[in-house]
Amino acid sequence: MIDFEIKILGSVSPFCYKNKNCVGIMIYHNNQKILLDCGNGVTRNMVIPNDLENLNIIISHLHKDHYGDLSSINYAAYVFHNYGVLKNKIKVYTPSINSVQDCINYSNYYEIKNGEICIGDLKITFYDNNSHGIESYMIKIESEDNVIVYTSDIGNTNLEDVVKYCSGANLLICESSLLITDNSKLNTHLHAYEAGLIAKRAKVSSLLLTHFWPLTDKNNYLAEAKQYFYNTDVAVENKRLILRR
Repeated sequence: MIDFEIKILGSVSPFCYKNKNCVGIMIYHNNQKILLDCGNGVTRNMVIPNDLENLNIIISHLHKDHYGDLSSINYAAYVFHNYGVLKNKIKVYTPSINSVQDCINYSNYYEIKNGEICIGDLKITFYDNNSHGIESYMIKIESEDNVIVYTSDIGNTNLEDVVKYCSGANLLICESSLLITDNSKLNTHLHAYEAGLIAKRAKVSSLLLTHFWPLTDKNNYLAEAKQYFYNTDVAVENKRLILRR
């Protein structure tokens, strides 16, 4: 029996490229929908208006590649509500309400901090690893049978904390912006091999890489991470994953 269905709406940063959108991950559980980030272009892969009903949007941090399509979703919700199609307001969880709230929308806004909330029968935990340069929340989604962790954007300055937070997850969705061959000195993003190491040390069941440079072949990220954690896959637009009870 299906517990979670996960659909990839977008997988790259910081810009859309061809059929690739900025980051967005739709999670279906019972009659609830949770959209983890809504970067530029994700509405192209949403099923509208169906996906607007009982929709909860969680914005992990306020970089535009993670919330660029929020205005489009808000306006769509407003229009479909006026058409009599949409009954329930969208719920938007975000680090700063004033930074993202639109004047035209059919949404309720909630500010997030470190801590827990419930959406239906799911427990949602927010935690800022303090490694991305701005407020940026990892998100843990727990049902009775499965745990999903989404790292959002994190750096490599506090990895022990990340490993602890991700420990035992059934699915770890981890940013992997960089490759060893990039020779990058950035410490506010992860290399693919670091995502693999986190998955290995946290003893998760499966790893899904995301947040790629749009012009780079995703197989390069996959190969690098698999050196450390074999059960790894890459986020591809419209890919679906199933977690069963």
